[in-house]
This record gives sequence, C-alpha cells and structure tokens, in this order.
Amino acid sequence: MTEIPPPPTGSDTPASDAGQLTDLIRRQIRATGPLSVPEFMTLALQHPEHGYYRRQQAIGAAGDFVTAPEISQVFGELLGLWLVQRWIDLGQPGRVSLVELGPGRGTLMADALRAASAMPGFLPAVDLVLVETNPTLQALQAERLAAYNPRWVEALGAIEPEHPTLVLGNEFLDVLPTAQFALVQGAWLERLVAVGEDGALSFVLGQPQTPVLPLLPPPADGLFTELMPSLPGFFKDLSALLRPHGGAALFIDYAHDDRAAAWSLQAVREHEKVDPLATPGLADLTTLVDFAAASRFARGVGLSVPKPVSQRDFLLVLGAWQRFEVLAEAAPDDAPELLQSLQRLVGKSHMGERFKAWTCSFPETLPPPAGFPTAEAGPAED
Repeated sequence: MTEIPPPPTGSDTPASDAGQLTDLIRRQIRATGPLSVPEFMTLALQHPEHGYYRRQQAIGAAGDFVTAPEISQVFGELLGLWLVQRWIDLGQPGRVSLVELGPGRGTLMADALRAASAMPGFLPAVDLVLVETNPTLQALQAERLAAYNPRWVEALGAIEPEHPTLVLGNEFLDVLPTAQFALVQGAWLERLVAVGEDGALSFVLGQPQTPVLPLLPPPADGLFTELMPSLPGFFKDLSALLRPHGGAALFIDYAHDDRAAAWSLQAVREHEKVDPLATPGLADLTTLVDFAAASRFARGVGLSVPKPVSQRDFLLVLGAWQRFEVLAEAAPDDAPELLQSLQRLVGKSHMGERFKAWTCSFPETLPPPAGFPTAEAGPAED
C-alpha cells in the first residue's frame, strides 16, 4: 500500500483504430456496464478467438518481450539443478510429475532437463506436464521437448496428483487477472474499464465489482491496492497437487516492493510499453506480483513458504557465475556476449533485483530449498 498520483484516464486511441476485440468489449460494456480490470484482462488475454495468449507467439526478439530463458541458457540450467535437488529431497521417487506453467517456446524446460540429465535416474522418473492454452506454442513445445514425451493440460486443477510433484512457473503469476482499488473519502473504489464519449476505452473509479472486499486492508485515505482474485483458488489447486504425495513449486516473477508505483498494470507490444486499453488482444498485459499475499494464501492451505529472494541472489547462490566461467572457457570468442547475458539476469539495474524467486512445498519436513533462507514460518494450522 503506497500513496499514489491520480490514475491515468485511459486510452487516446481513436475508436476507428480499435480491433475486433475492442469492438466486442465496447459492446459488452454498453450492454452491461463497466468491466472490472480482471474481466478486461481475461478477455484481452484469454478470449477464445481474439485473446493474446490464444493467438500470439509473443516471446523472443521477433515478438513482444524476452524472458530470462531466452536471454541465457544458464537460467534454465540452474533451475533444472534446483529441480533435481528437490527431487533428491523428496527421496528420489521413481516417478515424479514435473509441471511447467506457461512454458512459452519450451526453452526453459529444454535447458532445465538437459542440465538435469546429469543426475542418474531423474529423467526416467519424469512425467512432463505442460500447462498451455496456445496451439502455436504447444506445437513449438512438442517439437523442442519431444524426447521427454510431454502432455498438455489447460489448467493446474486438471492435473491428477498421482506422484510427487515439482511445479515451475517463470513469469506466470504476473498475468493472473488483477483487481485494482483506490481509497477515496474512506471507502474503497474499484478501477473499472468504461467507454468514453468518444467511444474509446477508459479507466474510471466505481463501486467494487470484484468480490474481494474482505481481503482488502483497513481503510486509510490516499492509498491504493491490487489483488489477484484467482490467487486463493490457484493455491488451493496447488496444495491439492502437492499434499497427497509431497512436492514443491518454484515461481520467478516481477514483484512488488516498498517503492511500487500506483497500479502496476502494464501492456507491452513489440518490446515497448503501450496503453493497456489501446490494443487488447495484441499486447501482453501484466501486473507486479505480491509475493506477501501469495505467501499468506499458500500457508493458509498448509504449504511451507520461506522468504522470497531476488533473482540475483538466487541464481548466484545456485552457481550462475561458475556456469558462466565454464561456458566462457569452452567458447572464448563468445565470452563477452555470455557475460552480457549473465549481467541482464543478475545485474541490479536489470532483472536481478526487479525479479524475485519464491517457493512453497509440502511436507514441512523437507530440507530447506536451495537458494532460499532457512529461517521462516512453516504452514498454517489446518
């Protein structure tokens, strides 16, 4: 919770430039009233025909954004070794479900499993499950990960807890629809999407529509907050997957901190920030992840949660610098580029501090996870 400047009033994109999804959203608003930000994000990202994640192949230099696995193989390799260590912590089960949420082009998992193959017994134990809704990306994943016989589901809750489970989510939580609120004269108002007199989509404040008021902090004028309404249900599904046979989940994402700006909703298209309301379905929409809230929900369903750490600290503890030295020695001509890539991952002015690593696990008796502090509260009482 932080004091904020006045919110932006909305898009100045002419209505005539809007696409099919904008027209659909405009008609819905005129018929039933303003949309909450979660409703808008769901349509923009997941509409069956026009949604961004249903139709775009957004990752990479030719797309809209670049994620850590696309920057350096070191990222995925270190996460693969982290998964192996968690498998060892679970007793090296003969079968383990390895789940990736939002696998993109399969780059992260390919690097992770290549590194993990050094551990005897791990790859034969893996049942690889990919949570993906985009047919184009599914095809890329199938090609890149064919050797590991992946299978696909559309949601975490669709996975049956048949084995101990390891879950990986890089830049996954930041796309969960997020409700936004401001405190005005002692009452919470919700940020909504309306249609202006000129026909353009615009942000307004109105009476709360998203049923999360009991989760909002006590009123204090001049403040704002954000909540992901699907987060409690997500952690119920995650707990239902981890608790029957044990397991762990690792998430790396943009995170709120004490200097968080007002509302964090942003849109990115062709590697540039754009108006979130200008081109729904054609731009990626994300918000900063509140890992403190994630920790509360995870503990509330019986999972153990250490404090999050910066991506910089996490990767360096796991051996990012040592891995760079090995790669640079093997290919001296590539050393400058390899170093630049590593700096993008761990540099304080790059991704190193803005991204956080966060994990949860079950049972409580598992050894502390690699790369995280050991002194932290365990699960809440059932």
